[in-house]
Formats: sequence, structure tokens, C-alpha cells
Amino acid sequence: MTPEFRVVADDVDVTAAIKARLVSLSLTDKQGLEADELTIVIEDGNGRVAFPRRGVSLAVALGWKGEALVEKGTFTVDQVGHDGPPDVISITARSADFQGSFKDQREAAYDSTTLGAILETIAARNGLKPALHADLAGIAIAHIDQTNESDANFVTRLGKDYGAVATIKAGRLLFVPSGRGIAASGRALPAIAIRRKDGDRHSFTATDREGTTTGVKAKWHDLATGAAREVLAGEEGTTKTLKRLYPTRAEAQTAADAAFKKRKQSGHEFRVTLARGNPAIIASAPVVFLGWRPEIAAIDWITGDITHTLAADGGFTTEITANEADVE
Repeated sequence: MTPEFRVVADDVDVTAAIKARLVSLSLTDKQGLEADELTIVIEDGNGRVAFPRRGVSLAVALGWKGEALVEKGTFTVDQVGHDGPPDVISITARSADFQGSFKDQREAAYDSTTLGAILETIAARNGLKPALHADLAGIAIAHIDQTNESDANFVTRLGKDYGAVATIKAGRLLFVPSGRGIAASGRALPAIAIRRKDGDRHSFTATDREGTTTGVKAKWHDLATGAAREVLAGEEGTTKTLKRLYPTRAEAQTAADAAFKKRKQSGHEFRVTLARGNPAIIASAPVVFLGWRPEIAAIDWITGDITHTLAADGGFTTEITANEADVE
């Protein structure tokens, strides 16, 4: 089998030119609100390669010869380097979805609204379409401030408060319960089966994240008395208290429940490299590992960062990071 790829730069197919000098092509699909990253390294031994321009748009597809290529998104070149010897040019590009105002600091206040309405507002002002899980969209929020905080940080904070994860894919702002596999369309992703014979090497670790913590407390402002009150998720004993003062009891309880649930999850992590790359594997997708020890196979997994790498010698590998999924 021969790896295949396609790179289109500002609507011009440059695949042949890159292929003639390719050292490596690496594409990392990031989980959460981090931009996916593309790195292309090409040989420049004779110094005749035109230096790539920053700001160029690169549309990339990966796969195998004789099979349909998998579209991996559009990236904007933001860094170009030259190293040697041997002389090479390195081109780094990041997901075009993160090139707008999403990381600009701003001031905003939201009153008597819902989590879904807030996220729809944020999506609209960043030119994105919202894809919100039904379990989260209707959550009532009495008041919340966004003070000198980027939309990226604010959405991440909302995710922590409500047990969710946010990401941007294919022009959509996704906001779903943590540990659930959701596609850019907003639909649930089917599980991917990875068999041990597909893997080149692997690493499994299990860490006790819960430790001695028995519960998580959150404070809320009681308007009737003006006092700060507490709610508890879990049990009294060794507890952790969240820093934020929530405007209602319901919001405080939701935040405490989400934080306690996260602390209870074990620190299972599994890393595996596929000797035969699979471009269809993406971040935040459910995955099943077959053929490894039963302690590994029995866990419900969801993918984290995924890195696809093509090399000049014809190799194509996929590195998978997976964490324990939320199956509730």
C-alpha cells in the first residue's frame, strides 16, 4: 500500500511539487479548543524552493493510493522556517477555524438566559454555527460575567462548570458532555475498533486522580438573605471548594456535580501508534481496543489528540491518545 495525500494552496493544487521534495507531513487533530496543526517539511538542498508565504490557505486530504482520500480540513500558514544541514523548509499551519476573534479579550454580561443562548451568541459573533448537546442547551443561567476574557477561555470555563467539552470543527462550535463522541455535524460518532495487530507500539497508564477527596463544594449567593451558602456533591470529609460564587443554588450544584464527577474518573490513558495510518480516526471519538489485556479492553475509551504522519520513505502512521470516556 502506498500513502497518498493532497494539498491545495489558495485553490491551486501543489501536491506534486510537495511530493517531489517531501521529508514529512504531520497533521495533529486536537481535542478541545486548541487549533489543529499541520507541519510540512520539504527538502531545500539546492536553495531553489520559493519561500512559502504566511497567510496561505492549505486544504489537506490524507489516505492511501486506490482509496478515497479523507478531507482533514483547511489550515492557514502562520510560521515558516529554514534549517540545516541538510537544508529543509518547515511550514506550520493551524486550523482556519481559529483565525478570527475567538481569542480576543472582551467584556460581556449575560442575564436571565440559558447556556444554549450564550453559546449561540458566541458562535454567531465568531462566524460559527452552534452544535449544542440537548442535555446542555436548556440549562438556566441567572447571571454570568465575561470580564477581560476571550471567548475561547470563557467557553472553556463554561465547559468546566457544566461538565462539558468545547471544540471547533468544520466551522461549528461543538459543546457536548465531557467524554461523549460528537461529530462536527453534532451527531454522535460511531465507535472505532482498533485491533492489536494494527498497532506498532502502545503505552497504558492508570493513575488514581480521586485520592482522598470525598466531595466538592460550591458557594452561591442567596438573594433573600444576602449570605453566601454552600452545596455539596459527594460526601463530607475531605472536600474541595470551588473558587467562584454562583448566582443560584442550581448553578452551584451543577458546577459541584461536574467537578466531583471529573475527580472521580480514574486517570486511565492509552497511547498506541498504528503502523498503517488510518486518516478516518479523529479526536473526541469513541474507540474500542481489541486484543490487549482485559483491563484495557474493558474500559470505555474516547480519543484525545490524534497525529497522522507521512514520511519520505513511504511510511504513514497514526498516533492515538485515548482517555476513559463518560458513559453515563
